Amino acid sequence: MPARKEGLMYRWQDLSKRRKAIRLKNFDYSNSDYVYFITMCARHLSSPFLSRGLAQEILKSLLSLRDEGKIFLYCYCLMPDHLHVVLSPRPSCGRESSEDVSKILGDFKSYTTRLSWKHGIKGKLWQRSFYDHVGRKEEDLTAICDYIIANPVRKGLVGNPEDWSHSGLLDPLPL
Repeated sequence: MPARKEGLMYRWQDLSKRRKAIRLKNFDYSNSDYVYFITMCARHLSSPFLSRGLAQEILKSLLSLRDEGKIFLYCYCLMPDHLHVVLSPRPSCGRESSEDVSKILGDFKSYTTRLSWKHGIKGKLWQRSFYDHVGRKEEDLTAICDYIIANPVRKGLVGNPEDWSHSGLLDPLPL
């Protein structure tokens, strides 16, 4: 993008160089002994998941990662503008290690972006990358999942977590 001497374009020319690394340096994100708390945000501050059809396709795609044996999916909550998941990569059959969480989620985001085009979304569905927190043994994983599942209540979308159709608790937590 060409820099303009006056105006905003000049200031943001080196944005890709200034972005903070949001992954832990030298951490093995394919390690299935860890639980990963992930947040993926929709692009352009939009709320594409208000579309029931798109929301159902996003959840079907997420659940297929579990059904295909790629992840343990402990809990999830699809909000109008973002998705929370708590997961671990599953150990791969015949391989020494699991698939990397970044690769799994990158493929998921690419696939669901293509699905979103059928629902009128133009361009990318998701923001670049995702936010993650690697669970630690001393953390209360149940409380974290309860917090995620209660997100629609805190946002005033429903009165009870059970009333939100785009969330769930699936695999037993590794406690």
